[in-house]
Amino acid sequence: MRLALAAYHCQPFPGWAAHWSKVDRLVGEAAADLVVLPEYAALEAALVGGSRCDTPIAWRDLAAERAAEWVEHWRMAAQTHGCHILAGSGPVVTDTGVVNRAWLISPNGGVAHQDKLILTPYERREMDMIPGSALSLFDTALGKIGVLICYDSEFPLLARTLASAGADMILVPSCTDAPAGQTRVRQSRRARAIEGQCLIAQAPLVGAVPECEIIDVSTGRTGVFCPPDYGLPPDGILAQGKTDVAGVLVTEVDPAAIAAPRGSGQVGNFAHWPEQEGWAGKVTTWPLV
Repeated sequence: MRLALAAYHCQPFPGWAAHWSKVDRLVGEAAADLVVLPEYAALEAALVGGSRCDTPIAWRDLAAERAAEWVEHWRMAAQTHGCHILAGSGPVVTDTGVVNRAWLISPNGGVAHQDKLILTPYERREMDMIPGSALSLFDTALGKIGVLICYDSEFPLLARTLASAGADMILVPSCTDAPAGQTRVRQSRRARAIEGQCLIAQAPLVGAVPECEIIDVSTGRTGVFCPPDYGLPPDGILAQGKTDVAGVLVTEVDPAAIAAPRGSGQVGNFAHWPEQEGWAGKVTTWPLV
């Protein structure tokens, strides 16, 4: 499978036609089976036409208002180039509040979504968003795909649930504004690959967008991670881009081969996971003087 991960920089555009040119060019040049965009890439929709907002809430609402146009461009690209696309994520209005939603699009134009489940403090306070209500697994022609949006991937039980349900790969669209945040996301990805003995792929937002407070600065690095085991890289890194350099990392991956250590690896993290559950909540405290 040819996988393309975009280190994506949001830009202002005079109109939607100019934006479509960027989308069409990116997907066409990637020539991949699956293209992955980052968290909050959809805020680019709010920049079309030179819009200006004064608060994170105003930017949130404008991006949500234009979410349909954003998804439609990537849906058109998926159909035009015959590929699957994770169209990043962005704000979407629901009956109960505004969520951070990622869209997975098939080559025939079908659209499914995953909402972020665990929100960061910034999303809770400044953006007044609400968490999603379901963890989904998408059964596609490329295999079963799970999506954990940025902070969600720092929580191992979410990834474990997807892996246990049969996920062949977990995609992590991310948006972090400081090196510490990028480190947490990146190291969590590598841990999830070890625990689940599966493919984990990260696509980050990068670059400065001074006019939009939510994404005024973003740092990140594309990466494709696997369990370090027989037949796989000993450092668990299949491919990676350069930090804070916008562009598309394209690599060939075989999710089945990456998951093979589940049955024949040096260790059995996936199979042995239940063994730790018997120790949950059980700690013996010894006085030592």
